[in-house]
Amino acid sequence: MKFFAVVSGFALALTGALAQITAPMQNYNVTKPIMNGIYVAGQMLPCTVTIFENVPADISLSVSLVSAANSSTSFVIATTFDTSKSPDSVRTSNNVTYYEHSINYNIPTSIPVGSYKVIFLDSKTNTQTDVPITILPVSSSSVIPSAAATGSSGTPSSTNASIFKSDAVTTMSPAKAILSLAAVAALAFML
Repeated sequence: MKFFAVVSGFALALTGALAQITAPMQNYNVTKPIMNGIYVAGQMLPCTVTIFENVPADISLSVSLVSAANSSTSFVIATTFDTSKSPDSVRTSNNVTYYEHSINYNIPTSIPVGSYKVIFLDSKTNTQTDVPITILPVSSSSVIPSAAATGSSGTPSSTNASIFKSDAVTTMSPAKAILSLAAVAALAFML
């Protein structure tokens, strides 16, 4: 039983490490967005960077969202991403001190759906960190007008009764699957 707990803990730690993308110069980690994550137009795209205490503070980041299919389709998320080592951004985990900065970008509702890259560009080292993501169309809500307002029975006129969009079928990433399994295993161990 303890072996199972150790293996589950290792799997959980591994998925946490896989969720981070280290910059080419190893001076910062991108923890959000999640690599190969799925995001929806009209909702928030979180962008989070961690900078370790022992790394010099000479990082100058900008963040943009660029279509993987058409590089001319791009959106500026931040021209200057805060990378300061201020007391407000300090975090400590397992006796390791680091600085965390985040921006929440509202994905435009008019954005073409498809594969994109969130690009973190360090202008001081001229290196970039790409995070591939997928953007789905804005979610549509079906509003059925009330019978009193329309004089009808209130039933929808569409013959398709499915609540799911047929083009929104996606697969779960391996990291998310492992994380889910590890969480279930940890819960089973506690019971």
